[in-house]
Amino acid sequence: INVERIQISSAFLSAGITGLGGAIFAVTLLFNPTTAFTLLLPSFAVIVLGSIGSLSGAIVACVLIAFVRSLSSPILIGVGFRLSRSNYATLEGVMPYIFLVAILLIIPSGLGDYWEKWKIDRIRNKDENKSKPSKKSVAALAFLPTGIFGLHHWRNGRSDKAQNFSMALVGAYFIHKFFGFIGKNSLSEGSCNEVCEEYGDQLGTSTNLALITDRNDGTLTIDDSPFSAADVGSPPEELTIPVSEWTQNSLTEINQKWLDLMQTEISFVNLISDFGDLIWPLIPLILWILAITEGVNILSDGKINTFRKNSITRLTPLYDYLNEMKNRFNSKFNRFLSSINSFLSKLNNFHLKIVTSIKETINKIQLDAPFKQIKLSNIFNSENKFLKIGQYGREGRQGSWASFLFLMTILIILIWWLPISNSDTFNWSKTFQVSNVVISLSIFILMAFSLNLHTGYTGMVNFGVIFFVGIGAITVALLTAPKEMHGYGWDILPAAIVGILISAIFGWALAYPTARLRTDYFAIVTISLGEILRVLLSGEPLLRTGPILSSIGLGNYPLPLKDWWFCGPGVRTGADTEFVNPESCRYAVPELSSPSSTISEIMNLGDPAPYSLFLAFLGIILVLTVWILLEALISSPWGRILKSIREDEDVSQHHGHDVLTQKASSLALGAAIAALAGVLWAWKLTGFGPSFMAPAKSTFLVWAAFI
Repeated sequence: INVERIQISSAFLSAGITGLGGAIFAVTLLFNPTTAFTLLLPSFAVIVLGSIGSLSGAIVACVLIAFVRSLSSPILIGVGFRLSRSNYATLEGVMPYIFLVAILLIIPSGLGDYWEKWKIDRIRNKDENKSKPSKKSVAALAFLPTGIFGLHHWRNGRSDKAQNFSMALVGAYFIHKFFGFIGKNSLSEGSCNEVCEEYGDQLGTSTNLALITDRNDGTLTIDDSPFSAADVGSPPEELTIPVSEWTQNSLTEINQKWLDLMQTEISFVNLISDFGDLIWPLIPLILWILAITEGVNILSDGKINTFRKNSITRLTPLYDYLNEMKNRFNSKFNRFLSSINSFLSKLNNFHLKIVTSIKETINKIQLDAPFKQIKLSNIFNSENKFLKIGQYGREGRQGSWASFLFLMTILIILIWWLPISNSDTFNWSKTFQVSNVVISLSIFILMAFSLNLHTGYTGMVNFGVIFFVGIGAITVALLTAPKEMHGYGWDILPAAIVGILISAIFGWALAYPTARLRTDYFAIVTISLGEILRVLLSGEPLLRTGPILSSIGLGNYPLPLKDWWFCGPGVRTGADTEFVNPESCRYAVPELSSPSSTISEIMNLGDPAPYSLFLAFLGIILVLTVWILLEALISSPWGRILKSIREDEDVSQHHGHDVLTQKASSLALGAAIAALAGVLWAWKLTGFGPSFMAPAKSTFLVWAAFI
């Protein structure tokens, strides 16, 4: 089997089918740049719910998910009206994911796999001693008109063949009706729809075409064109003929194109109409003849099949002659291929001789002192360690660190090189820009640490890292926002700790209901959780802060040590104090000793140092702390247990490790790290909405970094 060719064919067919779906989508609905992700996640949900590799399961899953979404919309509207939440209808997008997670927790392999297993169990549980139906009863069902439905096969225990008969019959009927509908409502020959039947007698017409042409001759001429001189448009500026002549020529050309197009369409719908009229009596007749043949074969104990085999045997000399001709052709073709291979072999030998002579020439060239004993060929030899660092080169620890430091240096240079807008305070603007970049890097590094722990070391494919990030961000924003801003007024540190702990608890709890899920099914459950949280963030008023509760998003929450950063130690800010907010300290009291003022003097910024610089330092400290912690844990026996689970769960379980508990521990720790990234992200944004959890801005970027 040519595996590569099979994969190419599969990709070709898959892309073609997807393109057909995209074409239908664009014809019926509005498509914009954000539509792609709205289609991607439901597609994942469909194939996973219907079982990966099951076409019938995917069809059933499509119907179920569409039904759940359509049904949930009026229910959510009613619930929202009862609870005074008018925007609950937006939650209809999350209901399919809730349904998907619920089904997968009960049927871990999806509906298609469950259906296949049920069919196998049903066949196994059949009574082996069940008496077979008589030949006469089976043949009678074949001879009667019921044979076109394949009932004789169903009676004989071959439901698969009965399904084929029924599907062919029903398919032919629907094609007949569909093509008949097209023919009746088009301009095909003799077609007359409801309008034609209603007004035909009044107008003296008998076909749809006659309604347009006001003639019953069944022809269409260029005079029937609906275009006029007003449809031609303005003539070009460089016109060499009179305008009236140009207009008449253009109108004639347009009318001729219209006539050609209409005649082509009429011929096409005539073909469709005739095919629809032909297929319905033909397919049932063929099925009935086939059923009668099978009934006769049943009564004759397979003599017809024996006659068919004997007929094939009589044609054996013809087959032998054709095989001989094929062998002769193959022999000549193989001889042609051999001559080509011989030519290529000679060409390759000539190439090797040239390369060998070049190498010998290079080896004779000696470099000047102090490297005159080093040959060029030895420098570029893959076995020489001249260009290697450490024992294993870039794959070893020393080489890996050297590559990391080299790339980090390039990254820092690029960040510093990034242009900024013209400003009198260049140092301040550059510091602000670099600080924001470092904060973003720290957030995504922490997210990548979490994903690496789940997927890289434990082998759990987690597409829902943004779910744990969102828990941390939402919790710290909601708990720390003042009560007058519809928050809870907690201190920042306890709120951050609680957010991290809640995320860890969710991670630990997720391991147990999903223990039976396969890798790809676990991935779709986690990405569904992220989508559920994102949609809830846009529809649930309890997940909002700010002066106006109806506005979507979280904001107006305090940031860590911002008072200390701008105002110095011991200075309070707020509505009932001298300084309304930390920013009011920046220029109000120049003699205030604050870290931002001190750093501003050291770095010659001209203004107090931006708060993002403090968050950048905090992000670097958090990244280094988590890095050192993970290095220690992965190097410990627990880390080796995780890697053993990744390689083979059964072997790890055999050696006495509780796989489920170890997975739960890994999920909890990774979720806590992701929540820490979410907390830092909330502080960077100072206010956020559902869009920060969009997969294109979070999940797929983290996966790209991880890979």
